[in-house]
Amino acid sequence: MQRERINTFLVEAFNTILQLENRALSGSHEFSNLSVNEFHVIEAVIACGENSSMSAISKRLGITVGSLTVAVKTLARKGYLKREKRANDMRMVYVVPTERGVAANEYHSAFHYKMVDAVMEKLPEQQLETLISALEIVADFFSETQETRSPSK
Repeated sequence: MQRERINTFLVEAFNTILQLENRALSGSHEFSNLSVNEFHVIEAVIACGENSSMSAISKRLGITVGSLTVAVKTLARKGYLKREKRANDMRMVYVVPTERGVAANEYHSAFHYKMVDAVMEKLPEQQLETLISALEIVADFFSETQETRSPSK
């Protein structure tokens, strides 16, 4: 019975979050030309910071460099990302957000903050700590599973 409840929760929560995120992000007129996946690519570029090489970003997203290349080309054409080489290593291509990319990421982050705040408002501190511990275990499982099935380059 517990297995079914956990499975139902994970499947329904994942699907609901994706639907809510899709609805919230597609409702923006300013960023209506971005898909949820494109928001996530921009987010990964920003999260990688100075180490925003194609391999670092693809690893963070769990996708191949080839798939990332297609997404970066599209996002560069739309004006959210740009590719650049660094003076100290002209062989490496780095991806950096444009001002518009940073704004899109801030919009995307606001959705996540609202979602987390809504959960935090409903739980007392002790239950929040228990939830965080449980979610860390779930996240570790997904990370370990992803690492053992990382995409080929």
